[in-house]
Amino acid sequence: CVYVSKKWADWASKDLAVYMYPNITRSFTECRSALAYADESFSPLQAFLIKNIGALGMSMAHGSIKKKYNISDERTALFEKLDIWENQILEESGPFRAGNQFPDLADLTVFGVLTSVHGLSAHNEIMSSRPKLAKWYNNMNSYLPPLSLIN
Repeated sequence: CVYVSKKWADWASKDLAVYMYPNITRSFTECRSALAYADESFSPLQAFLIKNIGALGMSMAHGSIKKKYNISDERTALFEKLDIWENQILEESGPFRAGNQFPDLADLTVFGVLTSVHGLSAHNEIMSSRPKLAKWYNNMNSYLPPLSLIN
């Protein structure tokens, strides 16, 4: 049903995504890791400034974001959101949402939210601690073209 798919896509964009930022900015080191792409995209001086000044700004915003969304423990709050996706949406009968054989808008949106932190400790922890989610994520990765083709 398109309505249900849109509902879950909205949930991913407006609810799940909110919990990603505080989970990649828990420390200055995590903030710097989130900005590591700068090493490949900018001169060494620019990358240094982006990673350090950017990480400082991200660290400072961390508390404000948690306060705005009333988050006390960011990892627990994120995992509670992921429980919703796993327990109420994913079914064993198919590789994608609701047992579908093909991903829908909801699958694509949740995948996009999770892919946004690919390569960071939050992503690694999510995938290593949630086999059901990791299986779905791998199904999505297999179904979609490689990110290098999309960029």
